[in-house]
Amino acid sequence: MLKNSLLSKNNQTNLNILYRYYSNISNTKNSPKGFKTGTFACGLKKSGALDICLVYSEKECNVAAVFTENKVKAAPVLLSKSLIDKFNNKGFQSLIINSGGANACTGPEGEKNANTMSTLSSNLVNAKQPSLVMSTGIIGQQLDMIKVQNGIKKAAENLKDDWLSAAKAIMTTDKVPKLVQKSVEINGKTVNVTGICKGAGMIHPNMATMLCCICTDADISEDALKSALKHSIDYSFNSINVDGDMSTNDTVAIFSNGVAGNQKLTDTKSTEFLNFQKCVRETATELAQMIVKDAEGATKFISIIVRGAADEASAKVVANSIATSSLVKTAIYGEDANWGRVLAAVGYSGADVTPSKISMWFSAGDGKNIGIGQKNDPQNSMQFLKDGQPTPKDEERAAKLLSNKDVGIIVDLNQGNTDYTMWTCDLTVEYVKANSHYRT
Repeated sequence: MLKNSLLSKNNQTNLNILYRYYSNISNTKNSPKGFKTGTFACGLKKSGALDICLVYSEKECNVAAVFTENKVKAAPVLLSKSLIDKFNNKGFQSLIINSGGANACTGPEGEKNANTMSTLSSNLVNAKQPSLVMSTGIIGQQLDMIKVQNGIKKAAENLKDDWLSAAKAIMTTDKVPKLVQKSVEINGKTVNVTGICKGAGMIHPNMATMLCCICTDADISEDALKSALKHSIDYSFNSINVDGDMSTNDTVAIFSNGVAGNQKLTDTKSTEFLNFQKCVRETATELAQMIVKDAEGATKFISIIVRGAADEASAKVVANSIATSSLVKTAIYGEDANWGRVLAAVGYSGADVTPSKISMWFSAGDGKNIGIGQKNDPQNSMQFLKDGQPTPKDEERAAKLLSNKDVGIIVDLNQGNTDYTMWTCDLTVEYVKANSHYRT
């Protein structure tokens, strides 16, 4: 049964969980060399908040990008994809992003507006090639281009090392900015990686699942950069779910300008490349998890760990089935250890599973090591199913485990050696409220 206390305290719980996760976000000294950002509030948002972001590199960049698989694609997605194809992933110096309007399903006028944003911003920073473009906001409304063009001009006049403002400028229903900055040593040179993203709703795998810009001063070939991005996305942005809806605008792009001066990364099997890829993957993973933690109405961050799968495809199918189950998500919201809902989601996932082999645990925390060689349940976990059979359980203790803000669901299929982790959130009354009044 849904707890009345959760209903009454939901708003405050949301604020508390966000403060816990985001109170330390700030600009750091790990900004990639040669990049600057400019922002402005041009008036697209009714709140008057920042809504234009220009990212600029003083040197030409190699670029890799992945776009939404939705058949309905916004004008900026179509334009950016065509530009990357036209210029073979290289020579770019700028990216222009607006929030407060998706420029999706806007026809020829929307395409013209995306082109205007691209050429205006690239001209203002004297870039040789047009800017890539990202937009986010309500679908089906034309952008106020007088405001947008003024905003782009103002952003170009205010270029500096301020990634936090850039993260704020691309927010829509996000409650907090999402910024991650890391560094790694490559051939004796410090290579910096910075990522910003936005997303809180319409979040579901198959790339992309929001807007994200990652910039690095690494010197890396186009093919190696594409390989690093694809790997990183598979285990980050393609491993999260909020509501099962895929947007029309989703884009993830990574820019590398080579200013760090490292020996150029070309061999995707080299130790240097793998270290760089790990840094990008960690950046993307932290950003992806931030999206789930900031999900509309969410009070729980849920790690879903599928173990013992025959192959990665099966593990992904099972994890995704659990993550998208409304019954599982509402049970976690109500702090009800209803393991039957999880087992049902495993069963209808489409994966070839054997019910008599399945074991399952719930945990407080991420559940990373639960169920691995343990004779008894650790204090932060509880087993509910062993080899297909229910285990004795303490409902009061189970509810206490699920009262934590971080919750783990661990499922061992006992069919192989492949593991896969996915992250999702609970489904709450506040999510319904947020999305039933989104346009108002």
